[in-house]
Amino acid sequence: MIRDRRFQTDKLMWRVLADTADRFDKEFDLAVAYLEGGSTYYTADYVNAKHKAGFVHIDYAESGYTRKLDGGCYARLDRIFTVSDEVRENFLKVYPEYVDKTRVFHNFLNTENIKKRAKAEGGFTDDYDGIRLLTVGRITYQKGYDIAVEAMKILKDRGIKARWYVLGDGPLRDDISRQIRKSGLEKDFVLLGACNNPYPYYAQTDIYVHATRFEGKSIAIQEAQVLGCVIAASDCSGNREQIENGVDGILFEYTPGKIADAIQELTENPEKAEMMALAASQKKINNIKDMEHIYELL
Repeated sequence: MIRDRRFQTDKLMWRVLADTADRFDKEFDLAVAYLEGGSTYYTADYVNAKHKAGFVHIDYAESGYTRKLDGGCYARLDRIFTVSDEVRENFLKVYPEYVDKTRVFHNFLNTENIKKRAKAEGGFTDDYDGIRLLTVGRITYQKGYDIAVEAMKILKDRGIKARWYVLGDGPLRDDISRQIRKSGLEKDFVLLGACNNPYPYYAQTDIYVHATRFEGKSIAIQEAQVLGCVIAASDCSGNREQIENGVDGILFEYTPGKIADAIQELTENPEKAEMMALAASQKKINNIKDMEHIYELL
């Protein structure tokens, strides 16, 4: 971290949190660590269970995890579930010896509930009449908001009438706020904070933008697809597995200029954007086969 000049406090604290958490005497039939890091360390080291499984949601090496940090936790799991094929491929680059017990288990999504909640009260409260851009996600290095702010500056300089909204909070909020002020984008790049029901925003936005440095399999993209948003996303692991470029969204190279180009293309070709949004809304989510992995363990 010193070498890369990027300190990840959560990675440093996961082991401390796992080692100091409560213990249970009871033996369980199955223990599931639904998040890499502290959840997996705790489940592997301190939970008494006949079977254990752990989920991986991210590009493992890119996220900053290492074998040394993990301390052999995956050796103590019976199954490792990755949320996409690319996540599995990247995980096995770090842990090739676990190929036989690593399976793909896609994200669960209650599509009917998402559609219902999208119709509830909420969403944008300003009277802006230009193109609304939306991003949902924590304000972290992975999500690349620093590059998004630069892209918004390019759009403004090009005379594109758009406003970029962010739903989410995180450790880099102050840094991004300073960058926004320095760029003179206080009215153009709006940090709305966390929200209990983001779905009305999805339903009301013109373009959903997912400009991340790396990804596992984004639930935010899936939610945008369920609600029929046209999506522009960075061409990185995870995102490219969810979007067919030019069919149900646009994949762009991860630079401010290319992000701005993709957004401008969608704003200037509304019929094309509408066709992509329709294709996105017709994607099916089916986890019946994935559940067989759990049944097999039990």
